[in-house]
Amino acid sequence: MKVMPFLRLAIEITPLSKMLIQQAQPHETPLVAEVLMAAAENLIRRGEMLWPTSEVNEAAIQEHVRAGWYFMARDDEGPVGVFRFQLEDRHFWPEIPEGSSAFVHKVAVHPRAQGRELAQALLAHACELARQHGRQHLRLDCRHGRTKLMSVYERFGFRHHSEKQIGLERFERYEIEISKQEA
Repeated sequence: MKVMPFLRLAIEITPLSKMLIQQAQPHETPLVAEVLMAAAENLIRRGEMLWPTSEVNEAAIQEHVRAGWYFMARDDEGPVGVFRFQLEDRHFWPEIPEGSSAFVHKVAVHPRAQGRELAQALLAHACELARQHGRQHLRLDCRHGRTKLMSVYERFGFRHHSEKQIGLERFERYEIEISKQEA
């Protein structure tokens, strides 16, 4: 796995609070897993399944954090959100020309920080990373039927690209054109 360069961005959430988004470092793997697990467990309690906890525990994400794929948002209280940023995704987007797009996965906001538009800030940071890497599109996917999640993406400006069947699962694929998205 190729390690990506360290990038950071500070975003003002409220006049009194700032959020810093930066590439997660290997020693921060437990913090990234904490956010992912808290978000996954919160959804499971509500009867919604996004990811099985076995996909987002420390052991499952350790190599991706070490490769520089995870970015973590922190506010005054600690970690509040994460996402995985990749420059290739042959699993969900095999037909996309190499070097044209960046891909985001595992966008998660800690339950204690939900309702503050943090997902929008995480997506904005992912767009900026795609721009810095010279990509024309940022692409993502979600399981079919996740209407609330799809509306978050659409409100941000992503447009539905297509459906993809992988095994028994159906996924909705979304994209946003970076050149038309404001910085």
